[in-house]
Order: sequence, then structure tokens, then C-alpha cells
Amino acid sequence: MLKIFVQRFLQLIAVLWGVSSIVFFLQRMIPGSPADTILGVDASDADKIAWLTLYGFQDPLWKQYFNFIIHLCQGDLGRSYSGYISVTEIIMPRLWETIQLATVAFIFSIILATFVGVISAAFSGKFTDKAAAIISLLAISAPSFIIGPILMWLFAVKLDIFPLMGNFGASSFVLPGITLGASLAAFSSRMIRSGIVDVLQEDYIRTAKSKGLSPFTVLTKHALRNAFLPTLTVLGMQLGVLLSGTVITEQIFNWPGLGSLVAEAVQQREYNIVSGCVIIMATIYVACNLLVDILYRVFDPRVRLS
Repeated sequence: MLKIFVQRFLQLIAVLWGVSSIVFFLQRMIPGSPADTILGVDASDADKIAWLTLYGFQDPLWKQYFNFIIHLCQGDLGRSYSGYISVTEIIMPRLWETIQLATVAFIFSIILATFVGVISAAFSGKFTDKAAAIISLLAISAPSFIIGPILMWLFAVKLDIFPLMGNFGASSFVLPGITLGASLAAFSSRMIRSGIVDVLQEDYIRTAKSKGLSPFTVLTKHALRNAFLPTLTVLGMQLGVLLSGTVITEQIFNWPGLGSLVAEAVQQREYNIVSGCVIIMATIYVACNLLVDILYRVFDPRVRLS
């Protein structure tokens, strides 16, 4: 296990270096200057040059990159250009909002996917299974910017059950949580269903049935656990996606999370904030992959990580 942690740590370093480097150079390729956005179009050229000199934009590109990497190795994500506030202080509260939302969406997707997958497998080839397949296909195909507004119109505007936007308590998590978790639940349910159908053909399932166990016990206790292994990889990767890819959903629901912060920072040309958010997202994604490897060993001791 120690070897796996060392390997994953080295991979994490490589991923963070690659991601941060790509973000650094892409931001420098954007036409225009951050001084135009920060100081405004009415600022004089002398003020803009002084600002660019203060933040190191007048230095050669290689020197800017070298200073960026050095500060990153020291755990310093820099400061915002407007307000000169630490990027870490800006990111952490927004990251907590995203973690809460992603957790709700993830739990919702697991519960729904397991329920639909088991029901579909139990009625394989019948009307219930076919109906679930059609609904799952629609949920997978529909993007969040379609599902979100529909849920908002129905449950917030027409029925006035949940808040329309923002975070005002537990009820505020329902609509964005469903929007985020719908496609993951639909995809995972089909994987669980296929896995259970395959497992039900194994010899040990026939042995369990011959012992007089009820179909429900065979399905949930013996088939579901083994069928869940392929889905575990998808869930682990999707958890990273949920935590790091909530930009659209957070924009739709005006959620004060990391995704909306990235969108705001890009518009305001806050390079340090954008870099910090992307690095945090990449770290979370790699950490989720490591968690999947550990859970594989928990669910199936035969799996050897190498």
C-alpha cells in the first residue's frame, strides 16, 4: 500500500505541474492585458505600465513562469489583483460550498442508481427494464443547462417548493443536487443493471438459490456487491468531476461555489485565482482516483494494485 501512495503522490506532482503550466501559458496567450480589466479603460498608459511592473507582467515570460512555479512549490497561490487578498482565503469558503453540493449530488446519484439498477436487473427484458433504459438515456443526453432550468421552472417558480437560486439552507441543495447527480445516476444505474445480470449467471448464484435464499437476498447480498465493482471506478472518477466540474450548474443556480468563482475570475482576468482553482480541482481529481484504488481493495481483496 505504501508503494501505491508513493506512486500516486509522484503522479499528483506531475499532474499539478502539467496543469499549472498549461493554465499559466494559456492565460498569457489571451489577447489584452489584465491591467485593462483591473484599472478600467480610462486608466492612463503610465498607470497601466506601473501596475504591470508591480505584478511582474513586464518581466520576460520565462522569468514569470519561474517565479510562478517557485511560489507554487512553497504553497503560495498568490494574491488577487483587486483587493490584494490571499487566493487561498478566497478559494476555501467557495470550495466548501462546492464540496457540500457535490456530496449531496453524489449521495443522490448512488441511491437512485442502485435502486434503479437493482429493479431493472430484477425485471430484465420486461417493460420496467425498458422504461428505465429510456429514462436513463434521456437523463444522460440532457445537459445540466437544460435539466436545471426545467427543475427551476417546475419546482421553484410553479410549485414554489424549493428556493430558486443561492444557498439558503438544506432545501437549496435539492434542485442543483438533482441537476448534478442526474446524469451520473442514469449512467451508473445501467452499469449496475448490466453487472447484476452478468453476475446472476455465475455458479455461486445458482448455489445460493439452491440453498433456499429468497430472490431479494440473492440479488442484494450476493449479486449487487460483485456487480458494483465496475461501477466503483466510474463513481470515483465522477466524484472528482462533480467536485471540479460544477461551473455550469453553479452558474445556473447562482451557487457560491468554486465553479462560479472560476467563471468570475476568468471574466475579471484574475490569473492567480484561476490558477489556484484549477490546481485545487486537479488535486481533488487525483485524490479521488487514489480513493477508488483503495476502495477496490476493500471491496475485493483479490485485486492487487500495481
